[in-house]
Amino acid sequence: MTDAIILLVPAEEHEAAVEPLRLAAPNLTVVPVTHRSQLDAAVSHYPMARLLAFCTPVIVPADILSRLPGPSYNLHPGPPEYPGLHPAVFALYDNATAFGTTLHEMTPDVDAGRIVATNRVDLPPDMDRLGLEILSRRMAHHLLRSLAEDLVDVATPLPPMEITWARAARRAADFDALCRLPPDVDEAEFRRRLRAVGEGPYHALRVPLFGRWFRLEPEHPDALVVKAGVAVG
Repeated sequence: MTDAIILLVPAEEHEAAVEPLRLAAPNLTVVPVTHRSQLDAAVSHYPMARLLAFCTPVIVPADILSRLPGPSYNLHPGPPEYPGLHPAVFALYDNATAFGTTLHEMTPDVDAGRIVATNRVDLPPDMDRLGLEILSRRMAHHLLRSLAEDLVDVATPLPPMEITWARAARRAADFDALCRLPPDVDEAEFRRRLRAVGEGPYHALRVPLFGRWFRLEPEHPDALVVKAGVAVG
């Protein structure tokens, strides 16, 4: 009998992600973990648990999934059109007019399992990356709260929807390619990529010239990142 939920979640999201699950089932054990080593230990201790991943960069390997009764679930901070890394970036690059988050069954392939729930909102035309990342986290928490009672019913799988992923999951190489500007880039393409990629602090648009790479200096040196749905330095 499943006796717990193992919640794989970034450390800054622990409290907000655990709360709706414990409110829905106060007597159910919820085990938050952040790193692969913690996940492995939790699965060994709770071999009949339900695994729920929430907006985590950790890729759960097939051997861990096979040790659990399943299905395990992942809450992806993007809609089915944008599986994989940086869904907000690629949505902005495509000038998407809507965005959302997705709960799906986990498989050894990233963001490829059956979809069980989504939410969606329209995007204003002036949305930038920081704003969309903040919105994405808020929508992910909203979806988690709305599904908490179903998720804590650990003996009952969530029914899949008749929605499929639109493409293969994007990876780090796809984001890196978007950051590499062609030497003959025009202003429209430059601005399109800058809106999508944003400014650091851990990345920058760059262009090859004369055998060297030139990186775009941030207009705002104190660039912000998103943690737990808010912008921080």
